Amino acid sequence: MQQQQAYPNLRPIADTGVLVEFGNVANDEVHQLVLDFDSAVRKANVNGLIECVPTSTCVLVSYDPLQTDCDRVCEQLEQFLSAEHVDTVDSTHWDIPVCYAESMAPDLDQLSDRLGLSAHDIVEHHSAGRYKIIMYGFAPGYAYMGGVPEQIRTPRKTAPVMNVPPQTVMIAGPQCLITTLPMPTGWWRIGMTTFKPLQMDKNNPFIFNVGDSVEFVPMNETDFLKQTRQH
Repeated sequence: MQQQQAYPNLRPIADTGVLVEFGNVANDEVHQLVLDFDSAVRKANVNGLIECVPTSTCVLVSYDPLQTDCDRVCEQLEQFLSAEHVDTVDSTHWDIPVCYAESMAPDLDQLSDRLGLSAHDIVEHHSAGRYKIIMYGFAPGYAYMGGVPEQIRTPRKTAPVMNVPPQTVMIAGPQCLITTLPMPTGWWRIGMTTFKPLQMDKNNPFIFNVGDSVEFVPMNETDFLKQTRQH
């Protein structure tokens, strides 16, 4: 009989990192443990620490092997695993404008047929959701959000669409995403936003922080085009 993995678990990654695992299933409870641990480590003075990268179930802690080693890093990290974390996460709430007009949402009609819902209902459900930034991945500024309402969850397409423009709002399964670069995607394109999650002129170009919350606010096509021209 295979022994069940105990969590949290510290796993060495080559000679420059430690993967701190909090579970093998992504859910709100596990992700909160990830956020609390990540926040505590970032605020502490861990010798040789270079970077923390939180994901849905784990945190990759990178360190400088010329300053420390895996055993010493793990010893320090274990202190944060046993400590209680109360209100350690600094999060921001974002209201993001979205235009769901047909010209901005090329997959909305197909998704409507697939779900058996009107386009209006899909927009209502999507804009009523409250989303959380789970992690970054795949491309610069790609902030994966959890929280897509059950009524509009659907698997990604079987074939990708090429050259999807930046600032496209998309969903697949329980996740939502705003594109930052022209990219291929199999996600469902349901709108566009004037907001840019990736802003290269900023000191921190990734505007969202992992753990931030997001709500989408519908805007009409006239306002969208007007704001787009202003930028």
